[in-house]
Amino acid sequence: MPTFQQALDADPSKFMTYGATLIQSAGSVTGLAARYGQQVAELGGSWQGDDYNGLLEWAAQVGTFTAQVDAVLLTAATALEALGASMTINVQTLKFTKQAAEGIGYKVLPTPFVILGPSQWSQVSSAGPGAPAVLAAYQAGAAAFTAALTAQYAAIIAQDVAANTAIRAAIAL
Repeated sequence: MPTFQQALDADPSKFMTYGATLIQSAGSVTGLAARYGQQVAELGGSWQGDDYNGLLEWAAQVGTFTAQVDAVLLTAATALEALGASMTINVQTLKFTKQAAEGIGYKVLPTPFVILGPSQWSQVSSAGPGAPAVLAAYQAGAAAFTAALTAQYAAIIAQDVAANTAIRAAIAL
């Protein structure tokens, strides 16, 4: 699980790159299985009998296994490419939200939690009798930014877990 700072610094395009690599790997597996099947079939012209029939049965098992490998690789690739794209959007949204909060004077802690910044405290202290209302307004803004950052961070964590699951499925073969 990434920390808040790691989520801000993340480069989810690497998931998309890995997905593209898995698609290429699936293509290689498919090509290898096709060549193997073709070579076994070519042997049939000069080789008959129980041994050749056993090889044909084995070739069928190899074909089944390679089809399963292809399916797992393509499923993982599709998941990684989709997660990488959506995670890229979420990381950018997280960055923009943090920058927006800081841009209007809030301080964003690495938990993520938003508190009032020095300029806001200065405005509260100079507001006189209206200080409680100014403070309440700033606190409501801090709470809204905290909620937004927390939701975006949680979405990135969920996507990271899903990407990890896809990667583990691909390497479990």
